[in-house]
Amino acid sequence: MFLPSLFLSAALFTLPPDVDPALFPGLATHSDADLQLAGLSVLYPGRVLSAPPLTPNPGDAGRAPLSLELPHQLPYLRVYDLAAAQPKLAALLAAHPALILDLRYVVADVPAAEAFASTLARAGLPAAPLHALGDFPAPAPLPAASAKTAPPLILALVNRQTAGPLEAWLAVFQTGQDLLTVGSPTAGQPGLYHANSSTPPLYIITGELQPASGSIVGPGLAPRFPVEVTPEQNYRAYAELERGLDLTALLRSNRPVAPSRPPILPALRPPPRRTTPPTPSCSVRWMSLPLYNSWAVCHLCRRLLPRPFPRLPRP
Repeated sequence: MFLPSLFLSAALFTLPPDVDPALFPGLATHSDADLQLAGLSVLYPGRVLSAPPLTPNPGDAGRAPLSLELPHQLPYLRVYDLAAAQPKLAALLAAHPALILDLRYVVADVPAAEAFASTLARAGLPAAPLHALGDFPAPAPLPAASAKTAPPLILALVNRQTAGPLEAWLAVFQTGQDLLTVGSPTAGQPGLYHANSSTPPLYIITGELQPASGSIVGPGLAPRFPVEVTPEQNYRAYAELERGLDLTALLRSNRPVAPSRPPILPALRPPPRRTTPPTPSCSVRWMSLPLYNSWAVCHLCRRLLPRPFPRLPRP
């Protein structure tokens, strides 16, 4: 057995000589399987859970997304129910070159996550392959882009409550450079779980949707621009909009960051002068938008996320 002797039942296995059974009361009453699962939960975080995996909030079922238009015609879309948000998301992607998509506290099931992926694919965003392991159903092929123009650019806000197969789809779309994630690592639950018969039950992974770059079960998707905040700070910042905060008025009331200061988004630094046109990239295309010339996105993210991006040292 590969598990430490400490996790094996004293009724069937001999404990190491330096382990006193009297200091582990009731050890012999645990089944061998329960002890092994307890060991697996330590060795493989996120694959055996002591608490139920995150599920969609029933109160948000069918809830329409919150859509705002910020200066420079930049749309902001806050998602509550991923399936219900698809029509609005598709319309915004077709009409705008960039979008801020708030996916914090969004838990999506398999059909909703696949519908989301199809919406991004139709908008022209490329995605790396995904692999279905165990009992997870193989994802359907993504549809072709509906237009041959450059895909829109998406700044997706995520946190530790962003969960489900959506995490894996975000990971593969982020590799295409047209979608950038901002915030905290996601929940690390891009799989299927079932509860065993123990008391209290343990929730064991039975299938996983895995990006080609490797599993994100446990650690979750690492955002391209990480934000180190506590869950309480993140929720307070998120709740400002729910209390009726007008973000457009807020942006007008704050002075923009002086252009002479180091840019907040390091990947969005203006490209150096070249004698030949550079190959279009995510960072160059983001910088070309009027939005970034006015730094409006930086102020928006400062309000949506308490500390969005670390400042760089002066060159």
